Amino acid sequence: MSSRETSARRLPLPSGLGGIRAFFDQPPIQHLGLELAVCWILECLLQQDSYPTALMHGLAEAHPKLRLSETVLQQALSFLDQDGAISSYSQRCPSRGRPRRMLHLLDDHRPAAEQLMDPWHHWLDENEHELHSGRHATGPGIHPAAHAAAGHRPGVLSAGC
Repeated sequence: MSSRETSARRLPLPSGLGGIRAFFDQPPIQHLGLELAVCWILECLLQQDSYPTALMHGLAEAHPKLRLSETVLQQALSFLDQDGAISSYSQRCPSRGRPRRMLHLLDDHRPAAEQLMDPWHHWLDENEHELHSGRHATGPGIHPAAHAAAGHRPGVLSAGC
């Protein structure tokens, strides 16, 4: 079997051209890339301290067509930690056996985080309109759910509520 045959068998085929049209009528869930994940985390931490799982669930609640993978979340948190923008502390929760790792945006990084909110919200407005209107979002920093692995593009940031 050739590699082309193998790769063709891995992807489920749509049921005719109507299946492809359905893809555009109801685009799949999109996963944020590192740049957008950092913006989402900062938006949440500007409001209040949070913990990683809440950041993932908060995105799904606030923006139903967007998701944040655990891998990209950890990479974004690592980026913010290495940049000195966040700290963490333990918080006991009565319903949990172990303390929860809470994340805190440091005060000296608040102005830079606030400056990212306008472009972040502009990106959300543009891309969520595309997602809700049935067009497939193609903007930078977003990955189709089938390809949620983190990627890095030159010239962009390397790296709820």
